[in-house]
Amino acid sequence: MCILRYHRVVTQEEAANEPGALLNSTGYLLARLGMESRRVWGQMLGEHGLTPHQFGVLMTLAQLKAASQQQLSRAVGVDPRNAVPIVDSLQQRGLIERRVDPADRRRHAITLTRAGQVQIKQLGQAGNELEDWFLASLTDEERAGLHATLRKLFTAVTQAAR
Repeated sequence: MCILRYHRVVTQEEAANEPGALLNSTGYLLARLGMESRRVWGQMLGEHGLTPHQFGVLMTLAQLKAASQQQLSRAVGVDPRNAVPIVDSLQQRGLIERRVDPADRRRHAITLTRAGQVQIKQLGQAGNELEDWFLASLTDEERAGLHATLRKLFTAVTQAAR
């Protein structure tokens, strides 16, 4: 039996060759699965011609409907100066548009275009398919338990970092 990966197939034998001490480490497993998840997620984004930061901007706009460039840079976690080329590239592709902010005419509000909304739907579908593939060996109950545990850890770690 083989585990299909994006552009690579790993046999069960290769997967079984992980050192036992590492497989007994929860931290190692989290890091290794995170690495694999980022790899296939990044490849999926690449197939859509996007970077993780561009994806973050689109997802933020899908939720907020409109945002300033500073709001987007904070939400995505990039320096405001580095947000300019991200926003410019998405605008050049017709996925977002800048409009004068009605609340403050000195600023621009950035919104999704119709093409950007379509892109969000496609990304959502591709992300769901990728997640289904990644978690295929888990039952629905195990998936729900894993998600609840990860949310609990995420909340604890992000609150501790503040």
